[in-house]
Order: sequence, then C-alpha cells, then structure tokens
Amino acid sequence: MRMLLAAMLVASTVFGQVTTKTVPPQGRPPKNLTVRPDGHVSANVDPENPDKFEVRVVKQGDTLSAIAGEVLKDPRLWPQLWEQNEHIINPHWIYPNDKILIRPVTVLSEAKPPEPTPPPPAPLPEVAVEPPPRPAPAPLPPPPAPQPTFVLDERKPAPEVKIEDLYCSGFVTTTPVPRDLKVIAKFGTPGGFAYAENDYVYLSQGSEDGIVAGNVYDVVRSTKTITNPYGRTKAERELGMHYLEIGQIQVTVTQPDFSVGKIIHSCGDAVEVGDIMMPFQPIVLPERERPRPFSPLITTTSGVRGEIVTTKAVLLSYGSHFSNPENFLPGIGGTGIGLIDRGVATAGTIVYIDIGKCCSVNPGDIFIVYREVPIDHTLYPFPKEVDKVKRQRTAIGELIVVKVGERASTALVTYSTDALSLGDIVERR
Repeated sequence: MRMLLAAMLVASTVFGQVTTKTVPPQGRPPKNLTVRPDGHVSANVDPENPDKFEVRVVKQGDTLSAIAGEVLKDPRLWPQLWEQNEHIINPHWIYPNDKILIRPVTVLSEAKPPEPTPPPPAPLPEVAVEPPPRPAPAPLPPPPAPQPTFVLDERKPAPEVKIEDLYCSGFVTTTPVPRDLKVIAKFGTPGGFAYAENDYVYLSQGSEDGIVAGNVYDVVRSTKTITNPYGRTKAERELGMHYLEIGQIQVTVTQPDFSVGKIIHSCGDAVEVGDIMMPFQPIVLPERERPRPFSPLITTTSGVRGEIVTTKAVLLSYGSHFSNPENFLPGIGGTGIGLIDRGVATAGTIVYIDIGKCCSVNPGDIFIVYREVPIDHTLYPFPKEVDKVKRQRTAIGELIVVKVGERASTALVTYSTDALSLGDIVERR
C-alpha cells in the first residue's frame, strides 16, 4: 500500500508540472561538442546532484519523448522531463551516455493511517415548506463548435547530413598521412588486435611527443589509391590515397613514450592494431535551402564538372587484417562486371568524385548527377536522326560534398532516381 501511495504521489507531481521554458527549434547539429569527464561526446553539460535523483542514461537512438514514454508512461510529457533537466540545452539534441534526471520517489513509510469517518449527524425533523414558483425554462445554449479529432505539431525535418556522414565517410588525399601515432595493443590484454567502442588501447606516442590527456584523434586506415580510368592525364587518373575513418579515440593517460586512449566512437568497423591516428577536426557545413526543386530536365550553369569514380561500400574490406585480396569482391579486379566494379550508390550512401580543391570545390557544395541517353543501334534500327539526341542527358540524382581533397571529394547522395555508378557525370548546382 505504501508503494502504491508513493507511485501515485510521483505521478501527480509529474503530471502537475507546467513547462515554462520556450522549446528551441531543432536547428542544425550543435557545433560546440565537448568530451565530458566520463569520456562521451556531447553538446550538454553534466547534471548537478545526480545522486539525489534516479538517473536514466541515454542510449544510442534515444529521444527525450521516448524516455518520457518509458519513465512517465506518456511520450507527450517530454517537456516536463526537459523542464527538470536544466543541463539539457536543446531537447532535440541528446547524446549517448548523457544523464537524464528522473524526479525521486517520496518515501511514505512514516505516513499515518486515515482517521475514521465520523458518524453522520441525526436528521432534523421535517418542516412543511411551500415549494417556490417554477421558473420559466432558460433557452438552450447553442451547440458547441466541432473540434478537430487530433492536432499534429509541425515537425522540423531531420538533417540531411548526419554526424556519421561527416565523421565516418572517409576521404581521398594526395598528401601522405603521418604514421607515427598508431594503435599498438589493447589495454590489459595485449594479445587482442580488434577493439570496439569503450575499449581502452595503447598508443605508440606519449608526452615526449606532444600527446596530451583529453585530446581527441580520428582513427583512419589506408585502403588503396583511387583512380579514374577515364582521365586523360596522369593527374586526372591518379586521385590520391583513400582512407577509411574507423572512429575517434580520446587520450586518457600519458607516459613519456606511450599513452592510453579510450575509443569514444566507432564508425562500425573494429579498431585494429596498426590503425593510424590524426588530430580530430570538427566539420561545419553551410546551411542549405530545403526542399530543393529537382526534375530530370534540371540544368546547371556553374561549369564545375566531374565524375563519380567509386563508392565507399566497395572499399570497406581494404586495409583490414580480416581482408582477403584473393577474393573476387566488387572493387577487386578480375570479376569483369563493368561499371559496377566500383560499386553502386543510392540516397544516403557515400561516393567519391574526381574533383576537389583543384577545381574550387568546397564542403557544402551541391552537385547534380547526370547520365547520357544510351542509344544502341544493335537492339533496334533507329533512324539516322536519332544521333541528334545522342549526347542528351538526364538528371538522376543529387550530391552534397562533405570533405574536399586536392583532386577528389567525398559526397553524400541526398537524392537519386537510379543507382549511381562509375562514370556518371556531376555538375555543381
């Protein structure tokens, strides 16, 4: 019975709250991400006096409304949950391992039982009273106006470029990446060679090499030199070395000649012995108008033109200790499968194009993908006038650039009406 009273008191306290804070718009991803003392990355600060509350730790994929549905049994009560968590700056942006405070349960162990109900008073003797005159009937009120069955709040669109697209998409560069700082073993069990998120690993450099506790590094892995088989010159054919982004490591302890770091984020692949590290650089893309009109007949006038040369998907098996170069996989020679040797891409996937800083490409640039109309005279005897449309092309997709190298760029496919592959033309919108 005491536990039931406690639960009722907590429920009445939560449902009785009134949210006074103005809910900010979702906006684009916060730029001021920091690494908290427990190692996780967040735009929020740690709560005060968490020991006085029940704490719910945010998991991957959580939202404030989902947590409200779990702890308050109604996802629509997320504003009340946000009201009591002042350390959450924007309710639209919470991060794995953030702490959400839940109002504590009041202990009613000292509550007294209710007093017995007093007996009703004795009835008074009846006295005859003349009934008052009956009033004239009042006019009926007008019927209430019809109310909508339900009301949907206006929802902000999800960001088209997500954190994974920015920091897990890989890059192509002609500049060699230093290999001095690398992962050399797992902390505590040096025999292992593949590590997951939240594991601690030994790093090859220490304080004498300028490594400082708290610094964050990107973990990258070289795969292969990216080429464009249709390039006319050597510079157009050889675009640079491709690097996969494996995750991020934060240095926790330094020694003179080595250090220990924690894997604070994984892009999906395991961190392996020998993976190299480079200083973490935040990426900020300019805001772009949404929605953007698109049609198969859309044209561009920028003059900045390139081609798709490969996709990220076919490069995932390169450079790893688990790869087998003898296997006939897409992207590995010997299969004879033509254009899709370099992979195919649709909306939400990563591709690499053969233009970069050399052609004034910048992060955030939008490109339209075109494909020329194929005409095969062996299938049907077309009239000779068909050559008039032989070089015509159709728009089949859109890209947004997230990283720029010297001769090649990394781009996210934001829209496509067909599978994109090697040789498809891109022009800046």
